[in-house]
Amino acid sequence: MSAEGHLGSPDRFQRYQHILADFSRMVADSSDIPALLQLTAVQAARGIGINHTKVLQHRPALGDLLVVAGLGWRPGVVGYTTFGADPGSVPGQTLQTRQPLIIYDYVSESDLRISPVMREHGIVSLLNVPIAIGGAVWGVLEVDSDTPRHFGQNDTIFLVTMANILGLSLHSRIALQRSMQEAFDAAGALATQKMLLRELEHRFKNDFQLIQSLLMAQGRNNVDEGLRRNLRQVMDRVAAIGMAYDQLSPAGSGGIVELADYLRALCGSLNQRKEGIQIEVDFAALRLPHERAVPLGLIVNELVTNALKHAYPDGAGGVIKVTFEITPGREGALFVSDDGVGMGPPREGSLGTNLVTSCRIAFNRGLLDSWCKSFPTTASCERGADRRQRGHTWHV
Repeated sequence: MSAEGHLGSPDRFQRYQHILADFSRMVADSSDIPALLQLTAVQAARGIGINHTKVLQHRPALGDLLVVAGLGWRPGVVGYTTFGADPGSVPGQTLQTRQPLIIYDYVSESDLRISPVMREHGIVSLLNVPIAIGGAVWGVLEVDSDTPRHFGQNDTIFLVTMANILGLSLHSRIALQRSMQEAFDAAGALATQKMLLRELEHRFKNDFQLIQSLLMAQGRNNVDEGLRRNLRQVMDRVAAIGMAYDQLSPAGSGGIVELADYLRALCGSLNQRKEGIQIEVDFAALRLPHERAVPLGLIVNELVTNALKHAYPDGAGGVIKVTFEITPGREGALFVSDDGVGMGPPREGSLGTNLVTSCRIAFNRGLLDSWCKSFPTTASCERGADRRQRGHTWHV
């Protein structure tokens, strides 16, 4: 065997270096996988100085190797022709052994099946190497000669290096495609989740409206003023719950409510209940799960409603202040205060008191440390005292 056949001439070795350098640069610039595979086939032919090259991809689900790129083949070979993935096939043997394979006289190899496509193109000699991705063989890179040829060590090193560069490039591009597909799937799943959440919210609102309609009809058809008054209170509470759904975060992240917006809207709806009484609000920004925001809304609704009913008799006017603040200890504090006449200690067992207590217990499970009712001192409750010192304050 000649020195050129075994190791290659210095000129051939330098050409291999230049081609690999060019190939590395072109691979970095290529983002399309089919174009990258075809580029590999062209550069392999250019480097080896041969007319026929092909890139085969292993398809485990089908148990074969598909020609996905190539040079020098008749139309209908690339993209359609397959080879076996077993050791009886030339590329299959390379796939199984993970080692380069050199064949000088293809047709005389009794242990290998002769491919009709290879026979049609008169292939005599060949060299192929595995293309590995992440420790697994992705496919095979092969050069085929229609004249007898002794492929040497430098030829093998050149083709192995090219296959390694291709494998690294495929690995990064396939990982990128997989990440993009996962991101696309996740975006689709998120869009579906948002759509379902909007539909669920819409149904909840419809249900609340139906409940309100039923309560309203029941109140109109009843002559008992006490029962009608109780029904109106229930309607107010249902409205307070329904308003929380209007304030759900647009992101739909698990039913999050912007507390300041929710309480501001709730107090705004109560502000029109009694002429001459203003409701002033000051709320710290806080995002709460829906199940935590609703009890707080019911507490505000109950306390403000009670102040409107009892703190300002005989058409008196005044100001009800509702504030929510975050303490330095990262605890939440809700204050509902008025400058009216005061209402005295709450009646034991009253529905309003029980409701506030129940909502406080539900809310305390996650945020507040304690709940107490602070009433005016004796001096501040004196008749005729400055109105700024009168009234009462609820602190939750």
